Amino acid sequence: MEIGWLEDFVSLASTGNFSRSAEERNISQSAFSRRIRALEHWLGADLIDRSRFPTTLTPAGHSFYQTAIDVVRILQRERAEFRGLVKRDARTIRICATHTLAIHFSPNWIAALRHAEGMGELNVKMIAADLHDCGQALMEGACDLVLAYTANALPSMFGMSRFEAAHIGDDMVIPVSAPVTGGAARHTIDATTNESFPLLAYSSNSYLGRLVGTALENWDLSRRARPSYESSLVEALKGMAIAGEGVAWLPRSAILSELSAAQLVPCARHADYELAVEIRIYRRAERERSIVEHVWNTVTKLPRDYAINA
Repeated sequence: MEIGWLEDFVSLASTGNFSRSAEERNISQSAFSRRIRALEHWLGADLIDRSRFPTTLTPAGHSFYQTAIDVVRILQRERAEFRGLVKRDARTIRICATHTLAIHFSPNWIAALRHAEGMGELNVKMIAADLHDCGQALMEGACDLVLAYTANALPSMFGMSRFEAAHIGDDMVIPVSAPVTGGAARHTIDATTNESFPLLAYSSNSYLGRLVGTALENWDLSRRARPSYESSLVEALKGMAIAGEGVAWLPRSAILSELSAAQLVPCARHADYELAVEIRIYRRAERERSIVEHVWNTVTKLPRDYAINA
């Protein structure tokens, strides 16, 4: 049995899709399927119910899943220890955050955390990554906490019982455009017309991409949107929007200065075209190092008024 087989299984359980997991694992789908079969043969039980779509786990798969997570996390942590990549520092905490939160939310949040009563010395190692990589890092023990957006309209990948979550802030994802002379939006979205508009879109595999894409369908706007640019990064879409290249749905916290300077303006006449999102912090459910427990107990008691709330 190879540890890679366990990592393959963990990925498949998370994505529910053989081709997506094969891409994540950087192997062909046929090779990926053979490795899952090899793991099942080694265990002597079917882990995947191949009669259903999306792919789901069998009862044996559900039973084995947490074991696979624990084994992978322990082995990777120990390997990192032996290679000298991770040093156990009693006052260091590793936080993985999506890029936007790492840039626009975490500085004020970390400052508030460090000044909280009884916190003491705290060294933070911040890792910016996409949501999937943040989740993978948390599962594998490569970080202690994750900061991420979540919305009621879209299930979170952290919804399983092995994670704990706390709501620590709020934001609003709003449609914006560069203005024309006079201050009106260059590109507008009007519910009373059928006019198309250039869309600065998130990559479909990103959380905000799935959230905005689902909303466009629900609002019956997807047929009017003309995708003209795509990126998984808020900062990239913001730059294109400032350049006048289209409409982007951006977190308000990421564009406060641009809104104040009138480089960007709201471009929808329909308030329902805005998306409320929560900022949540996640941790593994099992007991962790004392510094992780201390930070968790502190952040869950902090007021939210230090954050950028919409």
